[in-house]
Amino acid sequence: MWFDDDWVNWWTLADGKDLYSYIRTLKPSIVINNRVAKRNLFKKDYDTPEQTHFDKPVDYHWEACYTLNDNWGFKAADHNWKQPEEVYKMLKNINGNGGDFLLNIGPDGTGRVPKESVDILLKVGEMLRAEKQ
Repeated sequence: MWFDDDWVNWWTLADGKDLYSYIRTLKPSIVINNRVAKRNLFKKDYDTPEQTHFDKPVDYHWEACYTLNDNWGFKAADHNWKQPEEVYKMLKNINGNGGDFLLNIGPDGTGRVPKESVDILLKVGEMLRAEKQ
């Protein structure tokens, strides 16, 4: 279960711990990210660093959360796209150090994925296919 609410002031560490415990009573095997509480203080079941990642293995599960440009949602004026080579390197580094790579693509208001996102992802796919040959 992926939460993204720990940044609001009214949600406390105690609130998050209570919700985490309650969800566990409903389904003990469920995986819940650390944003159910205050992520800087709560590390169960996996950590979710944002726009950064660990450069060496850590002793807990984690997922690096990145955007393809500077925004989580679609912004027509945001043209600061990551290069495919950078995305590829991040993927290899994150996975190589035991993390998962969450990469946001921010579709526009009609649900279309920006051409720049498609182009980057296709190029990264080509790079991954080439390494397997």
